[in-house]
Order: sequence, then C-alpha cells, then structure tokens
Amino acid sequence: MTDGVQATTAAPARVKRVVHTIHAVRDIDACRMRYQDVLGGLVFAEGYFEPEDRDMALLYVGDHMVEPMAPRQPDDLGKPYSRYLARYGEGWHSFELRIADCPDVAARLKADGYTLASDYGMFFYVRPESTGGLLLEACDVSIPNDPYDRRNWRPDWAEGHASTVLRLDHIACVLNDAEAARRLFTTYVDGEVLDDRRISAPQPARRVLLRLGGDDVALIQPDDPASGVLADFIRPPTSGVYALVWAVEDLGRAQAFFEEKGLRVTRENCVSGGFAIDPADFQGARHEFVAAS
Repeated sequence: MTDGVQATTAAPARVKRVVHTIHAVRDIDACRMRYQDVLGGLVFAEGYFEPEDRDMALLYVGDHMVEPMAPRQPDDLGKPYSRYLARYGEGWHSFELRIADCPDVAARLKADGYTLASDYGMFFYVRPESTGGLLLEACDVSIPNDPYDRRNWRPDWAEGHASTVLRLDHIACVLNDAEAARRLFTTYVDGEVLDDRRISAPQPARRVLLRLGGDDVALIQPDDPASGVLADFIRPPTSGVYALVWAVEDLGRAQAFFEEKGLRVTRENCVSGGFAIDPADFQGARHEFVAAS
C-alpha cells in the first residue's frame, strides 16, 4: 500500500457495475462522431456540468459506456477539468465504479489516508497518488435514460457492425504500484482477483486481472520503471488507464475496416496481444482489439 494509507477492517462494498470510461478531449463533437463512425457508438445523452464547466456525451460501444468530456473554456485554468486537460492532455481520464454505500466508502477511504477529489456526496474521485497511479471515479447513482437500466437491455445489441466489435474484453491500466491498486479493489470494494502472472510484452511486467462487478480490469506494473514503453506511459502525469481492449468477431475484418476509415493500426506497444488504433487518430485514447474467445 502507498505510504500514509492504512486499511480499515470493514466489509468491502459491493461493486454493482463498471459504469463507464471517461475520454478527455478538446473537441467533443469530433470525438462523438469518431465513436459513432468507427466503433458504431450509440449516443443516448449529452449534457453540461456547470460546476466543472464541461460538456459530455454518453454513448455505448458494445456493452461498455464511454463518456467523452471537454471543457468549454480549456484556457481557463481556474476550472478543474481545464486544469486536468492542460496537465494530462487528451486520452483516458478514468473509469467509474457504481458501488453500494458510496458515502460510507468515501468516508472510509478518507479516514485511511486516501486523497479524494470532486467529492459531491454520491460520487467522488480517488486520486492517483494514493491508488498506485490510477484515477478512479465512484458513484451510486443511475444515469438518466441509460439503456442498461431498461428491461429489454441486450449487451449484444451492437453485433453486426462493420468493425465486428462484440463487447469490452477488459480495461488495461498501467501503474507504478499494482499492489496498491489491487489492495484498494479488494479491501474497500469486492473485487475478485482472477489471475496474477508475469507478462513479457510489450515489456516485462506483473499483470493482475480483477473482476469488478462483472467487468475485467488488468493492473500492469512494469519491472523497469525507468525504460520501456510502459515506463514511458507512467513517467509523465497520467490517469493510469492505458487502453480499452475490445473483443471482436474477426480481427482481419476489423483491421481492414479501420484502415478503410483512414486510421493507422499497429501491434506495437499493445498489452493485449492484439492490435491497436494509433491513439493519435483517436484523440489520444488507445483502443486495442483481440479475437473474442
């Protein structure tokens, strides 16, 4: 566990679901259109959050929600989201857990020395310095008009899109302390460790695979924090979220479709064994693709 953080002994809270992953961008319209055009994203809500002066869109790719966010005044560093974008740049911001007893969990975390931010009662962020390098959002509220809450929600609704994307395989996080993140996810919430192994690509590292409310999250810690692609990722300010890894029906067809759209694809720096769209072609966000099991 990170310095200054002590764990309590209360029972872990139940993770109801992984709600979404936030994609921080400067141009929300372009981002929304990219998801719709390339990954068959289904937009179901848009809005403005005045306390942080930011716009957002909510959309599903397969069974996973993505939330592009953009500050209205990116040069106004008096706003928290503008400060974030200026420091971290475009790319993955965080993912969110919906948990039971959210205020109680926040109180426990604060009592044990974790650093929280944007604590609005029913949702809050846990800052990377006390999680091993991951920016995590937690909530216990429903999102209005979320298709997930409909009686006829089908996670396979997107099957048949030209990308052949079927569902989220896992969220890949690269951290400087995977053990601190593992302890957070198994002490304060009821995350389950599915696997803990060594990997060699894209560089030697420890990889802990967790199940959180029905979704999988990989915590990856490079052996050498000073060199290599994973070390390069964690060296500057980062949220810790490295990639969304999607399961596709046909890797060859998916790659051909993305290339037809003018996107560059690569197998370099992938943590999944599949291929990725160059993050520079997706407003800083890394999407990787693997064959569905």
